[in-house]
Amino acid sequence: MRYIGLIVVFILLVQPSIGRGQEEEEVYHERLEYDTETGQWVEIAPPIPGTDGGDLALARFMLARGEYEKARKAFKLWFKMYPDSALRPQGLFYSAQTEVSAEETRPKSGDLMQAYQWLEELLEGWPGTELADRALRKELIIAEMFLFKGRKQRRWGGILWLSATEEALDILNRIVDLWAPGKPIAEQALRRQADYHYLNGEFEEAELAFSRLMREFPRGKYHKIAMLRSGQSALARFPGVQFDEADLLEAEVYLNDFHETYPQEAAEYRVPQMLSRISESRAEKEYSIGRYYERTRAIDAAAYYYRWVVSQYPATTWAAEAQNRLVALGAVEPAADEADKQAAAITP
Repeated sequence: MRYIGLIVVFILLVQPSIGRGQEEEEVYHERLEYDTETGQWVEIAPPIPGTDGGDLALARFMLARGEYEKARKAFKLWFKMYPDSALRPQGLFYSAQTEVSAEETRPKSGDLMQAYQWLEELLEGWPGTELADRALRKELIIAEMFLFKGRKQRRWGGILWLSATEEALDILNRIVDLWAPGKPIAEQALRRQADYHYLNGEFEEAELAFSRLMREFPRGKYHKIAMLRSGQSALARFPGVQFDEADLLEAEVYLNDFHETYPQEAAEYRVPQMLSRISESRAEKEYSIGRYYERTRAIDAAAYYYRWVVSQYPATTWAAEAQNRLVALGAVEPAADEADKQAAAITP
């Protein structure tokens, strides 16, 4: 039997009832389905109530009409009446779609975690199918709604609505690691995860996610932003010159790579300024070590660090400070113009 695509169009004709005051009765007269092999729309038989296919089609029509409460009840009854139907994957997907569409229309009107559970059942029972691929895209939407649109998860029958941040991140992790590793939707899921951490100031988690995005999708569409955000996250994570400079070193590597790989965009994203800031911080750290040794009268050690700052970070403000300390310690002769000033100061 040849495959016919899942796109279905319901042609609905409204037949007015005869008696006055009675509601209009909606009757299905025709349905069209797209045949992917011929590229033609073909007419299929109208749904027959009392059959699994017919009742499922009727529930889907309620969903298409935006009658989410009616659709929800219809799908619930369908699962009860046809627990062993071969159409269960469709029932699971469109039940989940009902909850997602309801929540998109009006907050707290859909149960997103219930929708996710239905989609997970579909993925576990029918992996590799076209509906499974659509289920993954729907799970990604659910995670985005939890993370970026402020949607809550329903608890205790809707009495409580609680944050679902951890659940959303777990959804993304399962897409990346379990359901679609290495696939484009995993790339999207990893990007959403990294963005969430970055926007919420969780820079360690953001740097890990963005660097993984670079590593696992080196030719992906997010490689450029992942490289930039990795550097920015590492730089933002640096707590100060009194701490280890590992974060600065990581940031410098990422941002130098970005500057070399994307020179035109580097100026737009102020990468040279960030690299200058890194140099200033690294120079300050080395200078502060020199000051420590100077205070403890370890003059040779102090002079070593001051000379290091001058030679390695000559364009920084700390290089000038280090040079001044070397002169004060008598470790170097003052520059010619400085020597002239000192001579003029002591000349009667």
